[in-house]
Amino acid sequence: MIKSFMHYIKNSHGASATEFSLLAPVLVLLLVGTIDFGLFIKQELQLQKMVSETASYAARIQGDSNLDAVAEGAYEGDFSKVTLDTVLECSCSDGAAQTCPADCADDDFERRYVSISASGTYQPLFPYPGLPEQMVLQSTARMRID
Repeated sequence: MIKSFMHYIKNSHGASATEFSLLAPVLVLLLVGTIDFGLFIKQELQLQKMVSETASYAARIQGDSNLDAVAEGAYEGDFSKVTLDTVLECSCSDGAAQTCPADCADDDFERRYVSISASGTYQPLFPYPGLPEQMVLQSTARMRID
């Protein structure tokens, strides 16, 4: 009987299948986590692209009209989950922020800027321990418009 037991201990048939069955769940969890993180980064890049394109449009038209429609067209995801804030800022050439139109000195000139901030949320595919159920995405762009 001891001889038969020793034969099974030394037998290596099926060892790789056993090792794979032990490592497969860990590898699947790593794969799912990597895919989920990639989707998070993709949505964040889409938000940054939308903010950048909207600020560029505002600089071309030299104003802040119709920016919500431009932002909605530039965003490649669900725009209903995005909050967009647009602020028209003015300053004199010395850098002092003022309300628009700026009241600058005679030898000074006004600079106008548009500041666009967007925020959204990303919900992971699965609830991960230690991570919130929703992650906040934010992006801001500020561009001189004249």
